[in-house]
Amino acid sequence: MTQATASQTNKTNQTVSIRMFGAFRQFSPDSTVNLTVPQEARVADLRQAMQIHFAGNDNALALLNASAFATDKAVLDDEDPVPRDEALSVLPPVCGG
Repeated sequence: MTQATASQTNKTNQTVSIRMFGAFRQFSPDSTVNLTVPQEARVADLRQAMQIHFAGNDNALALLNASAFATDKAVLDDEDPVPRDEALSVLPPVCGG
């Protein structure tokens, strides 16, 4: 997201900062992505905004499709509203037992 996009955010939109973990760090040098979504956005809308952000990067898009969004307290479903005033993360799949 550009600074211009962030400054255009108004009362119908919110800027969401998403922390990147695991394999996602290779796609974002500062380990965060800032996206603008509607105030009433659901996690599915956030996922779509990230798909636009990573357009053209097939590796990032494949990873995103297999990843979950979470706050510090819970893993979120795509139908959940984007929480306001909470830290958000995108969690890539991990293996292990």
